[in-house]
Amino acid sequence: GSGLTEAALRGGRFVAARSLADRVDATVTAVRAEPRSLVYLYWGDVDKIGHVHGCDSHEWVAELEEVDAQLARLASLLPADTSLHVTADHGMVDVPLDARPDIAVEPDLDAGVRHVSGEPRCVQLHVRPGARDDVLAAWRARLGEDALVLPGEEAIAAGWFGAVSDTVRPRIGDVIAVMTGRIAVQDSRRHRPELRALLGVHGSITADEVAIPWLTLSAAQER
Repeated sequence: GSGLTEAALRGGRFVAARSLADRVDATVTAVRAEPRSLVYLYWGDVDKIGHVHGCDSHEWVAELEEVDAQLARLASLLPADTSLHVTADHGMVDVPLDARPDIAVEPDLDAGVRHVSGEPRCVQLHVRPGARDDVLAAWRARLGEDALVLPGEEAIAAGWFGAVSDTVRPRIGDVIAVMTGRIAVQDSRRHRPELRALLGVHGSITADEVAIPWLTLSAAQER
């Protein structure tokens, strides 16, 4: 029911199922009922467990094994002329809770900053007039080799945001800090406690966060 879901999946027919096994069954039923169709199965618990327990945890590995087993079952049940594609929307890294500088309690990070947006792994800073260079210097000094801190214009020129219209440009930070080490930057004045407690995080440009697998079992392959 969210705006993003309604926009991305508009025109589709929603079928509810709670467990992953039930969703696999619903997917097989849908494909068999409409052979020439695109069926999208979503499962969010790998992401959720990674956030809460960490992607190096036993809980995350157990969930991944369950997903692997259910997707193998899905592949075995699909009609022979069906292509199965498996992917994710992002990766994740674990960041210890004591490796998270807090803008709210570090004056050097807060100085000159008007507004903070983005994610703890990719912080976008909207700065006060004339403060950009000072903010760049302060953040670079504080985060060191654990982050890449650059002006928003450089990130735009590098293509990080694709084509940027004049309408969108004001939403992009004047200074952007992307975390390359196992750290994250929080702002306890704005970030909810339950979000600051998540061990697994993402949003930066490291391979663990952006290298997304795409696994395909095509109709031509023998099952």
